[in-house]
Amino acid sequence: MKEITLDFKEFMSMKEAHAYIAGKLDLPDYYGANLDALFECLTDISEDVKIKIINCDLTDKDDNSLVNVFWDADYENKNLQVEVERRMIRNED
Repeated sequence: MKEITLDFKEFMSMKEAHAYIAGKLDLPDYYGANLDALFECLTDISEDVKIKIINCDLTDKDDNSLVNVFWDADYENKNLQVEVERRMIRNED
């Protein structure tokens, strides 16, 4: 099984995140760099792949939307396994 780690620690925008994902997953040139296109590409994976997502903030709307697409694709594609390592958010008062 191929294993890929996606580290979302440094992202400032969804545009940057989509470019990073496209590079790490070797998505086709026609990848539309949006959540629908990501779902299509993930559900088209035909080899066994485990994607580990680290350093995402599930309290952030954009991070959460991305993770939900990966989870939805995992549910639809038997060749895909998604694991999410949640970052702990600490309030420092």
